[in-house]
Amino acid sequence: LQERHGIHYKDARFNPKAIRAQEMYGETDPLSGEWTTGVFAAMWAKYNNSNNSYNTWIIADGPVDAIWIEDLNTVLDDNRILTLA
Repeated sequence: LQERHGIHYKDARFNPKAIRAQEMYGETDPLSGEWTTGVFAAMWAKYNNSNNSYNTWIIADGPVDAIWIEDLNTVLDDNRILTLA
């Protein structure tokens, strides 16, 4: 993109096999009821900023596993829009 169209980009990588699904997306503490944002959700919030002068690719850099792929698919709606509450 950068060379051909002049669109600047950055990439952010994480290994989904190195963390539990709850750590990836976020979880509610069973004792306090407090929400803890996961790694992927925090990265999404940080890089999904239309004021940035660049695009960011979030790269799941690790072996493809049916479990985390299915977990990611469940947070996408029918239009493949990420919906994190």
